[in-house]
Amino acid sequence: MLAEVRRPRGSRSLSSHLKSRLRLDGIKSALLHELLEPADWQDPVRLAQAIKGLPVVLKAARPLDEAISSAGGVGWAGLDDSLRLRAGPPAHQAVFCAGEMLDWEAPTGGYLLTACLASGVRAGEGALQHWRALQSALSEA
Repeated sequence: MLAEVRRPRGSRSLSSHLKSRLRLDGIKSALLHELLEPADWQDPVRLAQAIKGLPVVLKAARPLDEAISSAGGVGWAGLDDSLRLRAGPPAHQAVFCAGEMLDWEAPTGGYLLTACLASGVRAGEGALQHWRALQSALSEA
C-alpha cells in the first residue's frame, strides 16, 4: 500500500493516481476527503495508514424520521397467511398489513422494495378473498 502511495504519479492528480493504482474511488475516496486533514494527504505514511484502516467515529444515530427504513412493525405471529391481523377489528373491518408495516429487517434498496411489493400482492390477494367471502356470506343471509 505504502509503495503504491509513494509511487511517482507524474502529472496526474493524487486522486487520479490513487484511483488507478489502488482502485480508490467512489465512497472510499469521499470518506477519505471527508475525514482526513490536509496534512494527511501530504504524508504518504499517514495516507497509506488511513487508506488501510480509516477510523470512522460514529457520534450518534440520525433521527428516525430521516431513516430510509427502520426495524419494527407488526409481528409475523400476529398475522394469518393472507397477512391479515389475527386480533383487532371485527371480521367485516379486516386489516391487512404489507411492506414496512411488517416486522422485518432487510437491506434497503432492491431487496426491501421487492419484499414490500411482494407482501403487498399477498395482502391484496388476501383482502380480495376476504371481500369475496363477505359478499358470499351477505348474499346467503
